[in-house]
Amino acid sequence: MEKILVFDTETAGGLVNPLVYDVGGVVMDKSGFVYHRFHYAVLDIIGNPHIMDTAYYASKMPIYWQKVAAGEIACLPFSDVLRKLTATIDLYDIHTIAAYNFNFDNRALKNTCKFLYENENWLNRSVDFACIWAGACDTVMKTTKYIKWAEKNGYVTEKGNPQTNAEVCFRYITGNAGYNEEHTGGKDAEIEAHILAAILRRRKKADFTPSAFPWKKVADLKKEMEG
Repeated sequence: MEKILVFDTETAGGLVNPLVYDVGGVVMDKSGFVYHRFHYAVLDIIGNPHIMDTAYYASKMPIYWQKVAAGEIACLPFSDVLRKLTATIDLYDIHTIAAYNFNFDNRALKNTCKFLYENENWLNRSVDFACIWAGACDTVMKTTKYIKWAEKNGYVTEKGNPQTNAEVCFRYITGNAGYNEEHTGGKDAEIEAHILAAILRRRKKADFTPSAFPWKKVADLKKEMEG
């Protein structure tokens, strides 16, 4: 059965120039069965206190070092992380790589390569790219049922649009209203893989094309509902 690599990154440096300090992921098939998990801390970035002061989730650093000490996260140079990603793609014959906000994760990996090596090529393989956020906004969340649920539970933006982030989407498809993202690459990749599996189980074929504004499909449906 065809296998998909789902990954997630955590970054420092802000949204304009993100630098990856954490990469986690899973290899799954279209049924959602997971064949492999990985979680790497990027030594070049996480070991630089000046850079890590800019991390959005800097307060989580003690958790990272505890997991590194326990062997739950491998702390490696970025070059080794990229080699392991390539080896995983080859081992499982991966033809599709997916992330929840693929455009951001892709940009963060490119930017980290450029920062460290003056080269943006983080992936020297020809594969298809899939944005799980785009797929979810085209199927799971583009329904009157989801929009009513989001409004009922207060999952709306300041402008009144339904929220479409991974945490809220996962709460919806699992019915686990108390779930909070850990915001580590390994755990977040797990929930993103769960969301992807839920999308693939639906009868409607989803559009996974990476997009900057996939949430607009859900917002537009809400406007139609309001007449």
